[in-house]
Amino acid sequence: MDKLTCEECGVRFNCGAPPGKDHCWCMVLPNLRQNFDLAGKCVCPDCLTVGTAKQIMRARKIRQKQRKNSLVRVAR
Repeated sequence: MDKLTCEECGVRFNCGAPPGKDHCWCMVLPNLRQNFDLAGKCVCPDCLTVGTAKQIMRARKIRQKQRKNSLVRVAR
């Protein structure tokens, strides 16, 4: 992963596909910015999602945990 500086807010963030993955994190977050081309410039998750990245990631973790817990109960 590369360490980049967001061209919008100046925060440092990791950009690139993590080991074992074939795509970057930016491809799994929704682009909530109108007329923004992902190939144009690199921005942090929060700027990409207009400040909602933290809520999106928090909700995603909760859903993953719920799925995992329901699978454990079924498997017993």
